[in-house]
Amino acid sequence: MKLNLIPCSFASLVPMVAMVAPAVAAEGWMTDLPAALAKAAAENKHVLVDFTGSDWCSACIMLHRNVLDTPDFRAYTADKFVLVEVDLPQRKSFDAALRKKNEAIAARYGIAGYPTILVLNPQGKVLGGFQDGNKTVKESIELLENARVADALLRRAAMQSGTERARTLYRVYLSFPDSKGFAAPREALRNEIMKADPQNVTGIHEAAAVQEQAKRFLAQRAPLAINSPAMGKLLEQQLREALPANRPEVMLERCHYALATAETLEDIDAAHKLFLEVIPLLPADKAKQIKEFVDTYFTVPEALLKMLKASRPG
Repeated sequence: MKLNLIPCSFASLVPMVAMVAPAVAAEGWMTDLPAALAKAAAENKHVLVDFTGSDWCSACIMLHRNVLDTPDFRAYTADKFVLVEVDLPQRKSFDAALRKKNEAIAARYGIAGYPTILVLNPQGKVLGGFQDGNKTVKESIELLENARVADALLRRAAMQSGTERARTLYRVYLSFPDSKGFAAPREALRNEIMKADPQNVTGIHEAAAVQEQAKRFLAQRAPLAINSPAMGKLLEQQLREALPANRPEVMLERCHYALATAETLEDIDAAHKLFLEVIPLLPADKAKQIKEFVDTYFTVPEALLKMLKASRPG
């Protein structure tokens, strides 16, 4: 269990937001995914699916206000996408049958957080998308264009074989979203490339080894308390075993452990140094988030230590 000090920008609850959230899907948004897929097939379009919590998810509401409901975004999608809203609100008045259907759709696509935007082909295959409500119109359009390019490459790959097909699929893989909500389709694509590339000309087998190790490391940590001695021993073991690509994530977990077990100002200083060591090794977005956390909380070490101790059970 990870120490929950770094806020998640992914989704959050906002009290009383139900009073201002829309009660029905906005104009132009369908709520029936099978019908939308059929419409996309007939009109030669893609399907954009918005998985949302319209009356509780502040990030979802922000994404609609800043992106999905803007004239520029709607103009861009008009001739390219069929829009579908899969809403899972908290209000009891929401249609029970539609809620059941939406829950099944979210489960089918392994939705791990809200908002999640999926781009599907008319057969329902995931082509791309994004998670996170903190997007601009420009950023969102770029990500949707990546998905449309991926579809064109997948169509090309369907007419290819051997190494040529593997290289085309690998181009899709490199641009495919790597956030948690896209893990299943990304892994399926990876496995398809591996079968087409037994000689490993794309390097996909190394990527698979990194991902499988990361998955194993996560499973090993899952049952352990973040402040337990067993977690400390496991993290040291994982640091010794980690492939280079996985080492920064294990180092970050070690930072969380250092905070969770800090008892003195010297411990806080040691944790600070661990964070400073790992920040340059992280992807840009995560590095920025962690740096903001460090700059905020480590400014007054005494206050941080007091907060940490107060947050511990017992």
